Amino acid sequence: MIKKSFMFLSASLVAIIFFELFLRFSPFSYGVSPVEYDSDIGMWHKRNFSSKTVRKCYDTTYYFDNRGLVKNSYKYQKDKKDIVLLGDSYTEAIMVKNQNIIHNSLEREYDGKYNFLNYGLSGTASVQHLVMLQKKVKFDNVKEVIQLLNMDGNIYEVDPKTFDSTTRPKVFLDFRDMQSYRVIPPKPLDIKEKIRDFLGNFELYIYLRKILYFVKDDEVERVADNKKEENLSKNWLQVKGAVSNIKKLLKERGVEYKVIVYGRDLKLKKTLTDFLTNQKIDFYDLDSLSDKYSLPLKSFSCDRHWSDEAHRNIAKLIIKENII
Repeated sequence: MIKKSFMFLSASLVAIIFFELFLRFSPFSYGVSPVEYDSDIGMWHKRNFSSKTVRKCYDTTYYFDNRGLVKNSYKYQKDKKDIVLLGDSYTEAIMVKNQNIIHNSLEREYDGKYNFLNYGLSGTASVQHLVMLQKKVKFDNVKEVIQLLNMDGNIYEVDPKTFDSTTRPKVFLDFRDMQSYRVIPPKPLDIKEKIRDFLGNFELYIYLRKILYFVKDDEVERVADNKKEENLSKNWLQVKGAVSNIKKLLKERGVEYKVIVYGRDLKLKKTLTDFLTNQKIDFYDLDSLSDKYSLPLKSFSCDRHWSDEAHRNIAKLIIKENII
């Protein structure tokens, strides 16, 4: 019995190794996980790291620098001011060729006048952005922070209930009012997360996650329709509280703060822009700017993320509107 068990385990291990090698050196390669555990945010980009992301409509190599930021395609200049970009997977844009991602496109549009630093991280919302500013951003050389808010996702992703056991840990905030809140830290680096970090170095992990996402797609579609009927008052308190505290934090540091709003739900955008107007925070509606300057924001055909052309056009919109 022991011999048979040993043979079975050995055969299974060999099969897994060969399957991993097959995935890594075949047309079916998906790359490996771009993130690892982080005690402040819950997850953060792997440092000095490169891999690929693959779907039906793109096969792109992405790069992160020694701080875990989406890599610059130019050399950082200490004598130039920094512009910090905050956002989710649309800003992170690992599916876009590095030289075309918004921060690198902006550096070209502004003829190298500033250093543009991309703090975009998939799955994050305004509450995580506040913690990023507190824990990750070095303000010594920062002139301005531009936050790109996708309200279609942001309004839900501020809620800890969106977290489930299949996703990486995230920090959340619980606002009792606009200024008072408690931090809900990411869960500790337990054995489960250590195993997940280890498995995240293998293509098999991404392959299994893609299968899981495929299985969950139908459930996500069913839940999406129900969300429209939910009471979002607590969610809005988290969004508004986070934005208000970002404004306060940056004002204390003498840093300018601008918000670029986008998303398909016009009601959500209107609620946010009314709040930003009341708070005297400069904001811009990305879709309106796209129409104003006839610069389209096309998405990849297999998902809704902005294409390479869209990223270049957003940089053009920013300079045309004198946002910086």
